[in-house]
Amino acid sequence: MLGKCLKYDLKYVYKLLIVFYLIDIVFACLTRIFFGFDNSSILKILGYIASSTTISFMFSIIINNLIRVWARFVKNIYGDESYLTHTLPINKRTIYTSKFLSSSITMLTSVLVILLCVVIAYYSKENLEVVKNTLQFFATTMNSTTIKVVLTAFFVIFLEFTTVLQAGFTGLLLGHRANNYKMAKSIFYGFLNYIFVVAISVLVIYIIGLFNPNIMALFSSNTLTVDIVRQALILGICLYIVLISIYYYINIKIFRMGVNVD
Repeated sequence: MLGKCLKYDLKYVYKLLIVFYLIDIVFACLTRIFFGFDNSSILKILGYIASSTTISFMFSIIINNLIRVWARFVKNIYGDESYLTHTLPINKRTIYTSKFLSSSITMLTSVLVILLCVVIAYYSKENLEVVKNTLQFFATTMNSTTIKVVLTAFFVIFLEFTTVLQAGFTGLLLGHRANNYKMAKSIFYGFLNYIFVVAISVLVIYIIGLFNPNIMALFSSNTLTVDIVRQALILGICLYIVLISIYYYINIKIFRMGVNVD
């Protein structure tokens, strides 16, 4: 049953997201084509326009991914579809797990599409050499490889947006327990919840910094060494994973307390 729920959740989210994916890829290709003509001022101007549009749609992809996932959650749990959802022979953990997995999967593909668009639009030998030299420096000093550095950065970005999604779910669950102004309260609780989590995260990092000089340097120094960056990335990944896990179990607990269907 989890597979069927996940199928419909993904279908709903991707129905709109695929449009943004295609548009961004098209403009990334146009950026590549227009910038390929060095001797034409008009095509260069068109290239800058296409480039700006490409970047704009990158942000639009993330924003619409967030909104679409949350909209599906509200519609399926509290809206017209809720009567069917809550009569299905499945428990609330399965229902929420479907929302959790669909949000993670769609965010993963969104970040991948954005990376693809960056490669299509801006790949060149010159740009590649600059990126390669930069990454190689970090890779060498971090006792890693260029690919591992790229994957680590990608993983941190993915975890960051996944955490935002889960914070939004918490806000929706809390806000819709109210009798009125449910959406306004959901937005407020979601925002307040995320700010609280960020504050707690900073506090945890500071406490760890009391025992680790490299981590404390994030607060006390304007100059960051590669070793400091490496430890900060590792700590960030661990912290995000813990936060996402906490969100998952807390949200299921709130969900099991019951819902007020509109």
